Order: sequence, then structure tokens, then C-alpha cells
Amino acid sequence: MRNYLSPLAEAREISPKGFGSFAVTPIPVGTIIATFGGTIVNRLNFETYPLEQCSRSIQIEVDQFVLGPELREPGDSINHSCSPNCQLRNATQLITMRDIAVGEELTYDYATSDASDYDEFECACGSDNCRVRITGNDWKLPDLQSRYQKIFSPYVQRKIQAAQLARVLTKRDVENLMNNYDDNPQQALTYALRIATGMPNASWKTLVSHASPDPDHRELLYGADQSSLDKLAQQLNERRTL
Repeated sequence: MRNYLSPLAEAREISPKGFGSFAVTPIPVGTIIATFGGTIVNRLNFETYPLEQCSRSIQIEVDQFVLGPELREPGDSINHSCSPNCQLRNATQLITMRDIAVGEELTYDYATSDASDYDEFECACGSDNCRVRITGNDWKLPDLQSRYQKIFSPYVQRKIQAAQLARVLTKRDVENLMNNYDDNPQQALTYALRIATGMPNASWKTLVSHASPDPDHRELLYGADQSSLDKLAQQLNERRTL
């Protein structure tokens, strides 16, 4: 088994969601209810797997996903809700947010873990504050950041903090980039990207993960492909932001 589901709950087939997990006994607040496991893959490899398998996965970094197992397991069946009763304890583990009664479905808000478009869908949670459509950008919503400020996954929390620090490059920043680019392109770009992303201590690979939404382009930048480096430098020179 790659995924753990507490014996206090069971997975069931339900309509229209497909599967869900329900309490079979009262569950106290703070109880570990599920842990997600699988194979760590980057986005480029992630996209080669079936959509159904990808939908049973969880994002842990910009370019890292815990790919769910090939066949569904009980721990794969925790659905989204815009009014959840479970929350992330860390990157892959869920605990209950309150006491859960017998028969209640266990849910968490996917905005607290995912920040890309691999699992976007029309929401069927039926709660009063339902967002109707769940997207990879929901973590940016101010009301969610206020409501979930201490329960986002470590990855999403880092993105929120970086977004608060990120700024547009000044004229001096751009001059520094272009003056040093020919001598050491990667070092010059690292300096500029740290400012534009709000991550002053990030590595080159982490910065590239945030700088490019295209997995193929990221792989070229990881390998210091000169044409791709030039394109990124031009973008930062012209736009002064990402």
C-alpha cells in the first residue's frame, strides 16, 4: 500500500464524485486520517501518466509531485471541499480539523496543497462558500490565505511568502543583469530571479521551476541551454518581472 487511510474511516464509491472516505466511528479533532504516498516525479514525467492516476496525486514542490499508485487504494479517496473538515499536517498527511461524526465524509481543500493546473474541475461540494470551479490558482485568493494561513502545505506556504517578497526589477537590477550576463549568464540570472521571485536564497533549479511554466523549457534551463538563457534574460530585461 502506498497510501494510508485510518481504520476509523472507509473508502466508498459514491456519485457523482466517484469515491469518497467516510467516518465509521467518531473521530476526535487532530486525528491523523490519511497519508499520501507514491513515486516522486517532475512535471515533465508526471504528464506522461493517465489523467485518473494524476488526479490521485499531490503536489509537493513547483516541479515535484507524489504520483499516486497505478491502482486506486483506500487512501486515494479524500475529496475536495470548500468547507473542509480535514487539513494538511505537513506536505502529505491529513488530520481532522474538528470532531467528526459517524457517516461524515472526510474532505480537505485542495487549494492548500496544489498550485498548478494538473487537477482543475467543477466543484460538487455543495457548501455555502463553494467556489464552483477549483483551479491551481485558488491559493492566491486573499480570503483563502486568511482562512488557511497556518494550514497550507509547506510548498504553498513558501509560494505565498515569496509572492509577498517578489518585486519588479529596478533599472539598476537590470543593468547589473546585463553587465554581468556575458561573463556568467547563470549567476547573473540567479541574481535577477531571486528578486523577481521573492526567494533571496533559492538555488538555480528552484528559481527556474518558478520562472517557467513550460516543463520542456525548464529542462533546457536546468541544463544551461544558451538559447533558453538568452530568452529568459531578454524577458527580464524587457518586462523586469516574470
